[in-house]
Order: sequence, then C-alpha cells, then structure tokens
Amino acid sequence: MSMSWKKGLATVSSVAMIGVLLAGCGTSNTGNSSSGSSNTASTNGSSGGTSTSDNSKPVEGGSITLDITQAVPDLDPAVAFDTNSAEIEQQVYEPLVTYKGSTDQLTGDLATDWTVSTDGKTYTFHIRNGVKFSNGDPVTAKNFVYQLQRILDKNLQPKPSPGYTFFLNITGAQAYYDGKAKSISGVSTPDDYTLVIKLDKPQQYFIKILAMPFLSATDPSFVNKVGNAAFDTTKSMGTGPFILQSNSQSQVVLVKNPNYWQKDSQGNQLPYLDKVTININNNSQLDALHWEQGKTAFMSPWLMGGDGLPASAYATIMNTPKYKQLVMQQPENSFFYIGLNMKKTLDGKPNPLSNIKVRQAIEYGFDRSQYVKLENGADKPVNEPMPDSIEGFVKNLDPSAQYSFDPNKAKQLLKDAGYANGLTLDMWNRDTETAKKEDQAFQAMMKNIGININLHEVTFKDFLTKAMSGTAPIYFSGWNQDYPDASDFLNTFFNTNQIPENNMSNYSDPQVDQWLNAAEFDASASDRDNLYAKVINKVMSDAVFVPTTETVGHWSVQSWVHGFYTSNITYDPMAYIWVDPGHNS
Repeated sequence: MSMSWKKGLATVSSVAMIGVLLAGCGTSNTGNSSSGSSNTASTNGSSGGTSTSDNSKPVEGGSITLDITQAVPDLDPAVAFDTNSAEIEQQVYEPLVTYKGSTDQLTGDLATDWTVSTDGKTYTFHIRNGVKFSNGDPVTAKNFVYQLQRILDKNLQPKPSPGYTFFLNITGAQAYYDGKAKSISGVSTPDDYTLVIKLDKPQQYFIKILAMPFLSATDPSFVNKVGNAAFDTTKSMGTGPFILQSNSQSQVVLVKNPNYWQKDSQGNQLPYLDKVTININNNSQLDALHWEQGKTAFMSPWLMGGDGLPASAYATIMNTPKYKQLVMQQPENSFFYIGLNMKKTLDGKPNPLSNIKVRQAIEYGFDRSQYVKLENGADKPVNEPMPDSIEGFVKNLDPSAQYSFDPNKAKQLLKDAGYANGLTLDMWNRDTETAKKEDQAFQAMMKNIGININLHEVTFKDFLTKAMSGTAPIYFSGWNQDYPDASDFLNTFFNTNQIPENNMSNYSDPQVDQWLNAAEFDASASDRDNLYAKVINKVMSDAVFVPTTETVGHWSVQSWVHGFYTSNITYDPMAYIWVDPGHNS
C-alpha cells in the first residue's frame, strides 16, 4: 500500500511495559548513560525487528539518495504529526528518551537517566552534559521547558501543536494552555542539567509520550530569530545527527551535524554518512525502478508509505530472488481505515452521515477483501480500530459491532434512512497511485449500494489540512503507533477532547469518554483491557470507522548499505547507516 499515515500509537507490549513501569516506581529507571552505546546497528529487537548485521568496520563518509512519495508537511517537532515529517524529524531532533535499536525497550537519549517517585507522579531527568545544537548552542534542561511551553501554546503560529493533549496531565499544563498561568507549575529545572516533571495523576505510559518527537530539545534564540513558520519548513535546527540543508516540494537534503554528540559502540563518531538526499516523487512505480536500478539506498514504509513496497512493484520484487533477498519484514502495529464524519452539518448543509443507518450501510457495502487484493495479499484485513497485535484487541466483537459484506442489507439500511433513491457523498484522500486505485474500488462498492462518491484526491499536506479540520465527510487515512499503548489508538480517535485534529470523525459519546478517561489512569492491565473492549464494541456499533487492513512493513535495503535495522516504533536509522566505498548514490 502506498499511503502515508497520520501519526498514532499503541502496542502489543503494553501489559509488559505497564508492569515494568509500576515496578519501577520509587526506584531508578535508568536510561543508557554511556554515550553512543544505546543503539547499535545489528540489534534484533524483542519487537521483531531485523537488521543488516555484519562484522565489517563502518566506513565514514559517503552519501545516499532516497525517494519519498510526498513532500514533508511539517518539521517543527511541536507541530509535526505524520510519518513523512517524522522520518526527517528523527534525523534533526532528539527527545529525552528513545527506543533501543529495533526493540521496544526505552533508553536515554538527551536524558542520561531518570527516576520516578514512589507515587508515580514525579519524574526527574538528568540531561546529558555537553550536548550542543547543530549551531553550537549548548543544550540545558530549560530547552525542554521552552518546547513544552510551545506545545501548550494554543496561539502558536502559524498553527498550534496537535499533540498538546498528551501533556495535559502535567501539573499546571491545563492552566498554562488556558492562558490562566504564565508558567507550567509542574515543571522545574533545579539546575541546568536536571528537569523535574510532576503529574496530576500517575500515568503508566507517560515515559513513552516523552519518546515522541513533540518534546524534543529546541533552541529559543534560534526559533525567535527565524520565526515559527520558517522553523516548521526550511529552517529546522536541533541536536540530531543531521542538519537540514534544504527542504522544498521536490527535495530534502540532510548533511552531517559536526556537533553531534553520539558515537557508536566502537567509539566512532556518528553519523557515518556525510549527506542524505531525499527526492520527492509521488510516482511510486518510478521509485521502485530507481531502487531496482541501485539508484536509491533503500525503500521503507516511512518513505513509500503503507507497507513500504509500491503495490505496482510488489510482484516484481517479491518474485525476483535477487530483490526478495534484500527485503526485511516486520509487523508495523498500524492500520488503515475509512473515517465517517458524524457532524450534524458540514459546510452549512445537513450531513447524511450523521444518520447511523447511512454509516452502517457503508459498513455492509464495503468488501475489505478487495483492498487486500490491491495490496497483493501483503496486508491482512482488520475489522476494528486497531491491529490485532495490540494489547486490548477484541477477538470476538459483539454481534452489533460486526459487519459482513452484505450489499442487500446495505441497500435496505439506506432505504430505512430515507435514501431509497441513493445519495452523493464527498471523500478525501491523497493523490498517489495506490490511493487512486483504492478510491476507485471504494467508489464502485458504494455505487453498488446506491451511494455516489465524489473524490477529492490531493497532496498529503492538503489532505491533512482538510481532514484535521473535521470537515471531510469521508476520508481515507491510516494510523501508526507513536508509543506502545492501546490508548493511543482509542483515546486519540474517539475521545471528545480530540476533536477535530485527531478525532476527525467528530465522534462524541459521554459514556465512551468516561471509559477512555478511566483507562488513561487505571493501574490494572485487565481493567484497561475491559474498558477498551467496551469502547471498541461501542464505536463499531456506531459505525464510526470502516477498518480496512493492517500492515506488515517491508524494508528493501541494498546489499551495499550497512547498519540498517527495522523498527515499528522509530524511523529509519540514518545515523547508523554506512555504505561500501564506491556505492555513493
């Protein structure tokens, strides 16, 4: 599938991680405190990641060229919330903590280590000494306070952070967001290298929120100099392994950060590469050809979207031994869906989708096996709003939450809803090759039951702008975990407080909100699973989403590329990649 995702979260390992975090209360949860040893290129993780492991000595220097299917919408870590943006963000910015290699094990990034109080409400981070931004400015604890204030600034221009709700459990965050306080009372910096964050309630997965790019170190003097708009597009600057040299609608260029702090396990300075050139080309068939010809170093889900292999090239690559042996696979904990907007009116007109019978008709009229065929069988069908690898997935949905492919029932529901003669609805999606095939398939399915679909196929940025405004009647989107916990899928999609940026269907149900809010701070894994099961059954009964497929990621990596590993949490590990001499691209 060729589709970029809107960001999201959740995981199969939440129960295990919950246990670890609760057990850690009152003790020291220690990140990796030795520079450069946290992420090694050959690590195979517990999350099932694979790597291009060998014992050769890394070669410094060189460059690689990559293709990406869409321009990068945002580069300000406070604002960016999609996979295309995150692929670049990870190379330019760093948060307090991250994941070790391809595993789901948390480790220190700009924090060397951290402790959690016995009541689970106070986190104390020790900031890595000697780290500099790429412009040479030193990093201190205050850089994180500044970034948190930006995240919680509802008036941030040109647009506010879509991730502010992740941080509202910090004491004083809501008052700061509401403009009732000039500082965030729960955040302090006892010295330049200590950051203390106090929460209103213990939150099992709070540390995972801090591994997201939102709370990356940013430099206030630099942001004030260039302005928020430029900081989000062409003037990004952080502590990461690479510097953004340029960003346009046709190309992104990253060059080595000479001030980067991290070294590999042998003491070699990272990153190895001098330059990464990423060409923007939404012709995924041509992208695949470039890789087959050796012109690009690798293809990945983060570059190509979806499962990482262009649908048009899937058969060629997977049926050709010399290509297939270069493909690594890993479940992605992500899925795709068709969202149905429930708002009473759209553009000043009554919205037929506010009628549950119309939404249920779409559910019964949809044949997800056709979408699986479009993906050459690489992905598998899913019938609820998160993949089956996520803790909390319901194996047996209530009968009212299940929809089989039944066009006759769909037609009867439309008739019952007052649309015996059919109706017309607008659908928004990206303008990629695969998206157009999916749209045409959906259009034909809906025509079969009496619904005419007007397609709006636009750039990824324009799609996000429309969908996140909560005004797209029907939209095709996907969700990829940001951190391992089911709340990210369910609370983000369906809590009323997420309307419209993340809850793009404008779904609002007081009972569902109550279940979601209770699960957010419940210490019992089984209680959380029970609450989430109620949410899943209710939202599927209400026909908010038409889940389509869940994805298995494919990473196609040239044999001359080394140090590569896959991850279903973090992005392509460009800091650790090196190439054989003579294979610069």
